[in-house]
Amino acid sequence: MFKAIPIVIAYAITLCPAHICKGQETNLTLDQIVQKHIEAYGGADKINAVQTMKATGTASLSGGQIEAPLILLSKRPNSTRLELSVRGKSFIQAFDGTTAWMANPFTGPGEPQKMNDEDTKSMKEDSDFVVGPIFDYKSKGSKLELMGKEDVEGSSAYKIKVTRKSGNVVYVYVDAQTFLTAKTSGNRKQMGQELEIETSFGSYKTVNGIMMPFSVEQKNAGKSMTRFTIEKMEMNVSPDVSVFQMPEKPKDDSPEKAAK
Repeated sequence: MFKAIPIVIAYAITLCPAHICKGQETNLTLDQIVQKHIEAYGGADKINAVQTMKATGTASLSGGQIEAPLILLSKRPNSTRLELSVRGKSFIQAFDGTTAWMANPFTGPGEPQKMNDEDTKSMKEDSDFVVGPIFDYKSKGSKLELMGKEDVEGSSAYKIKVTRKSGNVVYVYVDAQTFLTAKTSGNRKQMGQELEIETSFGSYKTVNGIMMPFSVEQKNAGKSMTRFTIEKMEMNVSPDVSVFQMPEKPKDDSPEKAAK
């Protein structure tokens, strides 16, 4: 789901004496980083207690030229639905755990269309519930490898290579002070195109005891694509399960068709 963290960093520096903060920069094992990462978000128990999530806010598109209200719904284990309202029309991208589909009124009539196998695979892998690909990685069949540290927006971050069960790779950059995700990066195919996607996460706030990002920016090959600003996030809401499923095409019972 959604995940560089100026508010949290400032808070951590205020509370943390210099010698303790410096100690956090010592070499940690991969298992230690993963454990601190999970604890930073609120802990496994609180994360596992979340079954659904609803986020509302605004998406900035085309370099800020278009502002679109958004609604993002997620349901465990990997159902997701994103709806954007652009110029009075609704763009929808959804995955019900099996079928990925899209309704895009800007490239056609806007009727729901099933996405191809490659896009479906990407949707499934990108629908990690709540806190991303590191949490509960073993049960997902993923493997982790610590690649060292890199600078992310002026802060040191652990670079972790996540090799998914499918063989696809995504890199997760865990802030060395807060242990929250600063960004992720990786290649993916979408609508037949190879994309170099980098996603940055910021403005973390606590929701139901879990740290969640209220600012998310996606870039392709270094160029900004979309910036999401979340205004409200709710946990354990009760969405209609059918909203994740691709609507069936209405039957044409017109007299003209009946006469044929």
